[in-house]
Formats: sequence, C-alpha cells, structure tokens
Amino acid sequence: MAKLGLPTNVLAAISLMITMAVAGNEARLLLTLMRRSSDGAALCAMDDPTVNAEMSQRVLGAPAVVRCAMTCTDDVGCKQFNYLSRGSKPCQLYHYRPTNFDVSANCQHYYDPGWLC
Repeated sequence: MAKLGLPTNVLAAISLMITMAVAGNEARLLLTLMRRSSDGAALCAMDDPTVNAEMSQRVLGAPAVVRCAMTCTDDVGCKQFNYLSRGSKPCQLYHYRPTNFDVSANCQHYYDPGWLC
C-alpha cells in the first residue's frame, strides 16, 4: 500500500487539516485523498497538470500538503492537485478532471468530490 510512508490515521488527519485550512476561503473546497478502491492505496494523477506550482507562502508553519492545498485554492481554476513530497514545484494543479491514476511513490492526489461528477 503506497502511502508515502504515513499511516492511514496520519493521512486522515492531514485531510482534515487541509479541509480546516481552506474552510476560511470563499470556495470552501472539501478535499479528499484519491485512493484505489481495492486496497486503499493513495493514488497520483498521471495526466499532465495544468500548472506546476510552488507551495503557498501564506501558512509557512503548515504541513507541506496543506500549503499545496492553499496553492490550489489560490488558483481559481484548480479543483484537484497532486502533492509531490519531492521536487522544486511540488504542487501539480488540475483545471480539468484527470482520468489516469496510479500508485506513485512520493505523490498523492487530492480532489473536490463534488467536481468528479
């Protein structure tokens, strides 16, 4: 199960922190970690992102994935993103719905469940 080395309860806490961090924004994004249904492994979007971005500097003390979520909320077209735990531009923002996903080390895909329809 690829989880970037984090237990499920830590990933759940990060998802909650992302939700809490972006709750103050008008968009009120509720972001969910994309998981493989067969075993719950974290997935990464394999489609080309719309934008490769650096992390938001607004909440410097927040975990990196939360800062990536803030980068997404600052981009009006962003509804989904990959967080890459390694790389100079760790936030891959999507203005469209990616369709190709796979387990990838150091990558997690977060999405707004209301935008998947």
